[in-house]
Amino acid sequence: MNEELSSVDLRSARIELRPDGVLHIDIKLDQVFEIEDSIAIIEARTKLVNGKRTPIVYTCTEFVIPSKEVREFVASEKRSELVIADAFVVNSLPQKLVANLFIKINKPVRPTKVFSNFDEACEWAKTFIPML
Repeated sequence: MNEELSSVDLRSARIELRPDGVLHIDIKLDQVFEIEDSIAIIEARTKLVNGKRTPIVYTCTEFVIPSKEVREFVASEKRSELVIADAFVVNSLPQKLVANLFIKINKPVRPTKVFSNFDEACEWAKTFIPML
């Protein structure tokens, strides 16, 4: 973990490494989430955790929807190098539908689950943190 930094603010998201080891990414956009946003987040989170693998919990505004390109990239092996598991907290029916379709169609290469409650998502994500 990067001792000097526990969070990063980007145009598209706030990224925080929680004390429990879960990385929380809060998407600040209120529109379509594009691949450029996803790449910027990956670069920032990689620096924040110093290349350590972590589970991630995503939250966002109720109106943001990832583009098709982002959904394909997030499901890929390349994006998953530092990700143990993904938990998505959804706020609306359209987000829930997109998230469930993402899991069924894109078939992410790591454990992925959709939640409506942030605390439940964090508890699930923590189960993937390796015991030291």
